[in-house]
Amino acid sequence: MDFSHYSAEPVAVAVNLTNTFDVATGEDKLRTPGDVVAFIEAELGEWGDTPADLTDKDLRATRALRSRLREVWEAPTAEQAAAAINEILEAVSARPRISVHGDTPAHLHFEPESGDPVMDLGAVAAMGLSVALIEGGWDRFGTCSSAACDDVYIDVSKNRSRRHCSDTCTTRESVAAYRARKRAGG
Repeated sequence: MDFSHYSAEPVAVAVNLTNTFDVATGEDKLRTPGDVVAFIEAELGEWGDTPADLTDKDLRATRALRSRLREVWEAPTAEQAAAAINEILEAVSARPRISVHGDTPAHLHFEPESGDPVMDLGAVAAMGLSVALIEGGWDRFGTCSSAACDDVYIDVSKNRSRRHCSDTCTTRESVAAYRARKRAGG
């Protein structure tokens, strides 16, 4: 069965939502219900509808979802990561539905029946992580190795060598290592 339509974009949604809280600094990018609306509009695209006004309850639900997503990366084993993803899928009532639209062949969507935007967000993110775990393996899930960052990522490099969440962190760490070598006389 081909779930490839749940690859790049939904994985990015999961990573980006998880990274809306900076563990290293404590900065939260989801401070208001409007921040959640902006996130959903920017991230979901074809995967979800633009939500109506959200409430503080939706903000709390999104933050709770974000915490549950981080638990996937913090799981010590693939089995525990899979269990965390399954718990999210169950919590958001992600049900399979056959979809036929445009010129694309029939394919599965996993979405809640409620139409709740936070549950939609959870279904998309959890299905993206499901595919990443199944197709890429647990060793593709990483947390940035930079001393100043704890953002998460999915390693899509051919040789599974990624150590940082972004080029910015890679550059920062490379410059710091270079300066340390220079100070040590190397």
